[in-house]
Amino acid sequence: MGNTPIVTIHDSPTIYATFLKDGEAYTGRHLTDAGALARNGRNGVILVDGDLWREHRRFTLHVLRDFGLGKNLMQERILDEVTHTIADIKQDLENGAKVLSIQNELDRAVGSIINLLLFGYRFGR
Repeated sequence: MGNTPIVTIHDSPTIYATFLKDGEAYTGRHLTDAGALARNGRNGVILVDGDLWREHRRFTLHVLRDFGLGKNLMQERILDEVTHTIADIKQDLENGAKVLSIQNELDRAVGSIINLLLFGYRFGR
């Protein structure tokens, strides 16, 4: 990026060998001067590495598992929201809508799933 040389990996076997089998050798993240200035150093979730990254990853996976990620419950919630979203779009079309914003529908669906996880209810129209 700019004057900084980068390496890209394009095929699945190399990605597997590099990151899954020898991942510890590639765990560091490059921080540019602009990134350090914008983030006030290595803060947040994206730009951290090392022990802090491991701690964030462990915490995130623990919380997501508590919310049902990786279980059929999460899949059921998502599929239920997809069903509601499709029904809402069909209703709009039946009511004569000429233009639909799929982006707005997807934003509402994602927000609804998050709201359901956090507060126990989904967004309706």
